[in-house]
Amino acid sequence: MNARTAFAVLAAALALTGCSADTEELSYGDNAKKDNLEVSVVRVDAGTSGDLSMLEDAAQYQGRTPYYVHYRVTKTEAGDVKGPSFDVMADGDRLTRLNIMSAFPKPVVGEDGQLNYEEAPKFDKCLDEHDSSKFEKAAAGESYEACSVYLSESGSSAEPERVEWVKGGLLRSSDDEAFAVWK
Repeated sequence: MNARTAFAVLAAALALTGCSADTEELSYGDNAKKDNLEVSVVRVDAGTSGDLSMLEDAAQYQGRTPYYVHYRVTKTEAGDVKGPSFDVMADGDRLTRLNIMSAFPKPVVGEDGQLNYEEAPKFDKCLDEHDSSKFEKAAAGESYEACSVYLSESGSSAEPERVEWVKGGLLRSSDDEAFAVWK
């Protein structure tokens, strides 16, 4: 096989896998480094649609499966840094990220007329309690573990096949390549 044929075969293989030569392919638990971050997707757990029943608008998630992406982030150098953004792919489609914000206590007036507060429900299946503003200013070597929730399409039985570390944010383009992919 000559060099031109070998290059064409390699380019076709990379196009089919959705990765470039610069994208690191890893197993869950392996670390990827980019800029001043070291990131590891530890595991992906499947939940049930019942997990979402405690959400205020739970009916809109009927028939969707939540997947919990557990990851660890370590700052490798001093300086400001933003945490990673992920895309989770199943059957060639990107799953929807579900942001679950902390709820505030609900004010309740008791029988005695006194104002009390009812504790807000907490989504314990996937906790993400790190303080991003503190982490941005943290020293090298500081790390945190977190979890993000991703939802399948209604009725889909396709399980996540890959987690991609991407640029993220509002400026993300569909052309942006992943820094690393965990399978």
